[in-house]
Amino acid sequence: MARLKPKNSIKSKEQAEAAMSRLNQIDTQLAGWDMGEAENIAMVRETHVNTQNKAGRPGLETEKALLVKEIESWAEEASASWEKKTLETPFGRLGFRVGTPAVVLIKRVARTFKDAVELLAKILPAFVRETPEIDKEAILAADREGSLDVGKLNKCGLVITQDDQFWLETNASKDLDEASKKLRCA
Repeated sequence: MARLKPKNSIKSKEQAEAAMSRLNQIDTQLAGWDMGEAENIAMVRETHVNTQNKAGRPGLETEKALLVKEIESWAEEASASWEKKTLETPFGRLGFRVGTPAVVLIKRVARTFKDAVELLAKILPAFVRETPEIDKEAILAADREGSLDVGKLNKCGLVITQDDQFWLETNASKDLDEASKKLRCA
């Protein structure tokens, strides 16, 4: 989309109302198109789901999952005799890959990661992160209560700001928002 530069031609409340009227017309048209598209997509998807269900898709998916588990079970036993970690067949390949290393709990030693952090802090403290961060919520709460020393906050390089933000909502924009949501879900 090309960059738009405002003409600054609105000079009165009447002109702003006329512009809002036009925005409402545009949102109504856009919402209509989006709703129609979402309905058409939903109908096509429903048709495909019904056709695939009648043709036996759920059964095929179940059969596929069972066959994968059976082949995996067989491969765990038979892979010791393979030349490589991958077995080539006329219909595809199967095998084992090295997974990504992961740190997991030994439930007998530490029931939760919180317990593991406490043990790690005692035994291997180099592996415990201590990341300081600004508690913005506490600063804003102190400001609301009036107990914040703003001068000291400024000396720390921080200031609390609150800007006004322009907003605009046409009557038709609710329909447009709903149509957009339906399209995202479709």
